[in-house]
Amino acid sequence: MLELAVLLILFAGFLFTFKVLGLIFKAGFFFLTLPFQILGAAFGVIFVIMVLPFAAVIGAIAMLFAPILAISPLLPLLMVGLGLYLLTRS
Repeated sequence: MLELAVLLILFAGFLFTFKVLGLIFKAGFFFLTLPFQILGAAFGVIFVIMVLPFAAVIGAIAMLFAPILAISPLLPLLMVGLGLYLLTRS
């Protein structure tokens, strides 16, 4: 019966040791990757600041060309009609 108690105490000691080591390594890994997280956030902010004006300009251009794009399926019919008009005009 004493052997079982010793095994349980040893198991509890191993469990405690591994939990503490895991906590230390997790904190260490976090602090090792912290500069990369800050760098990634800075690059993300710079990227967003650079991309938003381009997106606004492209959106404005798309709004200008939207009426042309709306009639683009009719473009072949318009070209045929223009060709027939030019043929019959002369």
